[in-house]
Amino acid sequence: MVNVSSSTAAEASFNFGGGLIEIAALTALIGSTTAESLVLGNRGAAGLLWGTMSSFGALSVIKACIAAATPGWLRDTFGVRNKETDDALGIMLTLSDKNVQSRRRTTGICGVACSVSKDHYACSEKGQAMASSDTTEISRHDVYAFDQSVSGILDLIPSEETKELIEVYLLLPDLYRQEKATRIRRKDYCEAFMLCIVSFCCWAYFLCASIILDAAGLSREISRRASERELDLLAGHLPTPLKAGGQCKLVLGAPHNVRHSKLWKIAWGFGSLVSTASVIAAYMALSSQGPKVFAVWAGFQCLWLMLRSAFFHFAENTDRIFQHPILVKKEWTGLSRPLKARVRGIVQTLSLYQMHVHPRDLYSYEEDDRTIRDKYTLRLTLPPASLPTHREGDSVIITLSISAVIGDTLLSSATFITGRKFASLDQYDTCVVIIKTNEGDIAIPAARIVTGKPPSRNANNVEAGFELDLPPKGTANRGKFDLTWWYWIPCEGDVWLELHTTNMQILGERRAKILTGAAVTKHLASGELHVSISEVSHVMETVQNSRLGFEALQSLLR
Repeated sequence: MVNVSSSTAAEASFNFGGGLIEIAALTALIGSTTAESLVLGNRGAAGLLWGTMSSFGALSVIKACIAAATPGWLRDTFGVRNKETDDALGIMLTLSDKNVQSRRRTTGICGVACSVSKDHYACSEKGQAMASSDTTEISRHDVYAFDQSVSGILDLIPSEETKELIEVYLLLPDLYRQEKATRIRRKDYCEAFMLCIVSFCCWAYFLCASIILDAAGLSREISRRASERELDLLAGHLPTPLKAGGQCKLVLGAPHNVRHSKLWKIAWGFGSLVSTASVIAAYMALSSQGPKVFAVWAGFQCLWLMLRSAFFHFAENTDRIFQHPILVKKEWTGLSRPLKARVRGIVQTLSLYQMHVHPRDLYSYEEDDRTIRDKYTLRLTLPPASLPTHREGDSVIITLSISAVIGDTLLSSATFITGRKFASLDQYDTCVVIIKTNEGDIAIPAARIVTGKPPSRNANNVEAGFELDLPPKGTANRGKFDLTWWYWIPCEGDVWLELHTTNMQILGERRAKILTGAAVTKHLASGELHVSISEVSHVMETVQNSRLGFEALQSLLR
């Protein structure tokens, strides 16, 4: 009796192990690429149902759902990022103070984007953009991978060197888009519902998910819901605080990827759980069945695999509508007022991105102006006689009222967009200080550096000690509470105003010293400030670059 029981248990164990190996081989190796593409939504919301119609490729379905439901900056960490997910979803991070750490885990910036509402311009009968209302900006992003719809549009734009005049490409709406969307939706669902009835377990979930997504207008980029939002893009070799930019492409009105919505994320998230449970249940059920049942099951899986492949072959890709986009090239002078505002939004987004990746860190730029405001009256020098002064010992002190500061990130972004050529680090210490006077607010191009306590020195290493007095631009710092901004504002003649922040704050009433150029050089050369510049000529060069950057910024308001 004991021998019979032992034999039966051993036989059952053998059948269970053999079933797992057979099923795992079938579900992992066959049809995985097609299933992954469909589940990622490359054939619309109906692809969710068709992708799970067969158990073949089920492991790829699970991995695709996990990758799609995972935030872009975490895909590398989880090991689920690949070309398919990048082509389907891209990788965009929101430019906000909360995403500083996540941005450090992602490399390879390829552009910046502004998400905008679509009701700011209309099209005339001749296809020309016409102003109808002011722009409404929704969010700003830095992009590390464009999805296939946007990549296809960018590939059609020739790569050219940045010119003096801004060249903007407008993607005009397709007037037949809704008609095409209705036709494609009928084609997507013609046979899927009948096939879903045959098997209810995993497919029922994805059927419900695909119907909900389609009803919400989130099936394809050509749906009505997707047309409510657009992306303004700047793609190419973008400038960073340490490197000058190169070729770039500026596109207004690129399609917004509907698969970034929360409904798609929820569908993928629960879909990964449902698919995993379905595969495990299939393993457990089939392992106890005989060869005949397994053969019947495999036959149906092959049938559904062929039907899924047929759908994948004949269904139109989500970016099909954008394979022949209507692109109109415009110079700056030919843009309407709302479109110019959208270009300025791109400049502000590029500036915000530079703040996030700056060696000085984002906390150094908390008081910097992040928007391009109305035109200011430009003054190359500040007449000290127009402001109250008093003496404190041997120093002459002047009281200033600073209303805003335009920092190096906004100035360098404006020079890049307008095509002005600068070498790397030319804009690193630039700034423009907005001062309140009796004549109103005036803008003075100035120079500034941020400094903190130097690192500990090695008294036995003379060469290292010398380098510590003049650290190169782009070095790191100890943190917000150890830093101070020092500003130099040019006055008439060989006179400068020197002032610094208190707790990293510069706005409001500030006291500044009046110094000669020689006194500025003496202060810099003393090593007290622990910065890379050592004489007033370096400050004057930075002020000149500040002036050129401010002129580029003001040109965007014309």
